[in-house]
Amino acid sequence: MISTRSLINLSQRVGTALRAGIDARRVWEMETNHARGPLRERLETIREKVATGEPVADAMRGLDGYFPPMFVQMVEVGEATGKLDEVLLRLAEHYEHQQQMKRAFWFGIAWPMVELIFAVGVIGLLILILGMIGSDASVFGIPVGPTGSILWFLGCALVAVAIGVTCQAIARGWFGPRPVLLAMKIPVLGKCLESLALSRLTWSLALSLDSGMDARRAAELSIKAAQNPYYESALASVTGGIRANREFHESFRDAGVFPEDFVNQLEAAELAGATSESLLRLAKDYDQRARTAMQVLTGIATVLVMLLVFGVMIFAIFWLFFNLYMKPINDMLEWSQSGQP
Repeated sequence: MISTRSLINLSQRVGTALRAGIDARRVWEMETNHARGPLRERLETIREKVATGEPVADAMRGLDGYFPPMFVQMVEVGEATGKLDEVLLRLAEHYEHQQQMKRAFWFGIAWPMVELIFAVGVIGLLILILGMIGSDASVFGIPVGPTGSILWFLGCALVAVAIGVTCQAIARGWFGPRPVLLAMKIPVLGKCLESLALSRLTWSLALSLDSGMDARRAAELSIKAAQNPYYESALASVTGGIRANREFHESFRDAGVFPEDFVNQLEAAELAGATSESLLRLAKDYDQRARTAMQVLTGIATVLVMLLVFGVMIFAIFWLFFNLYMKPINDMLEWSQSGQP
């Protein structure tokens, strides 16, 4: 998959070039000539397909996931609305902000994670050393010694991989909308996921409606652009309501998955006859909410990791105290008592 930095730079250059009025075929030709490595191969494919009149989004979609789904979806919105330059520049801003939030998140939990890895390493080393000095203790049922140390590190690695894979699976909707629904009910995390999704949805819907796109198609593209499996589960209900000539806010409300605040503001925008402008302002509002929630989420994650580290270290201290101090004393007392007449 393309790196975030490469995606940001590509979006900025192509968006700026298209806004300056440069022909799309010429733009992709320049990008291909300047690119290197795997990116050059993908851009060459896009250049060839654009030259034959194929939409950019379709060309990207055929590259086996090299471009993020949300990026491709928004490019499709931009092409359909005739505002691809604006969409690409907005996407560059979005991914730049996303990268900043990720950087701040990982920076916030970096030191607690180092402490956690150190604690896990210390316990693994103790398991190894106690086995070498002939102790018959065990940790979580794992016997001490080289084999036990390997099992400890392997088990911790498997837990870390399982957590990472599960998070990716939930984000990609492999388990359906229910896990995302449960995550959205978690304080702070839920608001962050909701705000990020609604920011993309409202922004996409505003661009689509401003271009005069068919209402059902606009709703379909905007819901997919949200990249939220829970909201996407309501796609058929929303588009069905619009097909039945119902208002946007009625169709979204009847779906039963969108927050009341969003639906109310959509209703007010429709009644005022300024849907696109209101939705763009609403998209910025949700984006700001997401930034604030992400900052709080980083702080909470930092505290949780630190608590986990303290828990591991406290366990190690008590385990050592019992096995290296209390257990030998108890064994000696039992031996002395058994030797008495």
